[in-house]
Amino acid sequence: MNEDKKTRKAPAFQFYADDFLAGTITMTNEERGAYIALLCIQWSKEALTENDFQRVCIGMPPHSQRICQSKFQIDAEGNYRNQRLQSEREKQDQYRKKQTDNANKRWVGNATAYPTALPVDIPKVCSPSPSPTPNKKDTAAPKSPWDVGFGVELPNSFQTENCLQAVKLWLQYKSERKEGYKKTGLTASLTKWSNEFTPAEFPSCVENSIASGWKGIFRKSNQQPSLPMQVASKTVLSMNLADYIS
Repeated sequence: MNEDKKTRKAPAFQFYADDFLAGTITMTNEERGAYIALLCIQWSKEALTENDFQRVCIGMPPHSQRICQSKFQIDAEGNYRNQRLQSEREKQDQYRKKQTDNANKRWVGNATAYPTALPVDIPKVCSPSPSPTPNKKDTAAPKSPWDVGFGVELPNSFQTENCLQAVKLWLQYKSERKEGYKKTGLTASLTKWSNEFTPAEFPSCVENSIASGWKGIFRKSNQQPSLPMQVASKTVLSMNLADYIS
């Protein structure tokens, strides 16, 4: 694990199935298996020795060992190497070196594109990021100071600050009860309230209706309409015994 990546051996090599079958068509299965094992040992150790052949081919007839050994050539140091496998190793080494060189060039090029020091005009104390610009739609002021929602204005007779706050309080109360108004209903209700209440008494009526938990706005002397109570009828029995004698 501590081995430098630049010198680490490649863990695998290209295996060309058609070429391998063509080159081993006359081998027995035993010879072919020994040949594959010898190729793997060469890839791992970079070369084979005479002792490697003897250990891999142990128990095989001498001619089978010679067939396997013929697939390898002896170098100047007396070791055995398969030339096709050696070429594959060289191709991988060249490819890895090319990739390393390209990466180094990119790093060197990128390094010159960035400054090596911070600009001298950077302030010592960083100011906080500016607050985001609010959405114009959210901050737009109502078209009229008497607008209570949906573009609906208070009736002329109710255009006082106390009435405005009373209407907003009532709308909040209805919203909390999940009984909010829509534009048509709000317009009709404002007209009704302006006809039933004076601007002076309307705010107190709103507060009393909220405190009483009413669904509508009523004066203190008024009560919400209630369902008529049904009085259970009583059967009146006659006190004259003659009525029960046939």
